[in-house]
Amino acid sequence: MKGARIPAIVFVFILIGYVVFLSFTVPMLPARVASHFDAAGQANGWMNRTSAAVLQGIVGLVLPLIVAAAFCSLRFVPTQGINMPHREYWLALERRSETLAYLARQGLWLASLLVCVEAMVWYQLIESNSKRVPQLSTLQFMATLGIFGAAMIIWVIRLFRHFAKRD
Repeated sequence: MKGARIPAIVFVFILIGYVVFLSFTVPMLPARVASHFDAAGQANGWMNRTSAAVLQGIVGLVLPLIVAAAFCSLRFVPTQGINMPHREYWLALERRSETLAYLARQGLWLASLLVCVEAMVWYQLIESNSKRVPQLSTLQFMATLGIFGAAMIIWVIRLFRHFAKRD
């Protein structure tokens, strides 16, 4: 997977940072955590601290690892199993290695983005539970979703633009 070294290093550091962040912040939560909020930011779902931490760990670590593994394992998928613009061109023998390395890099960047958005959501959960009456800041949550949405749009556009052209 030559060429994927920098995104892989960034992804590993982000994962490590996320685990450290999660570990240090779990004790900040009350024993009974408000874990779900309505559109107005009012708590309407609860779980214990351990369950919240385990769920957050699974979503924040396992999902990004699955995404990274899926993109990095595309080299084992036959050409017909990969759906992309101009597939025959990009996956021709002379370009296949470079194309799959590009996809692996993009998958690692996407996985890094997923870990970051989960960290932001976890931070907002901690903030909302630090109040006497748990209250999620709808504005902050919408900003998080907006940043994530914008980053996803940029990621998808870059991916499609890359494969829309032919050398």
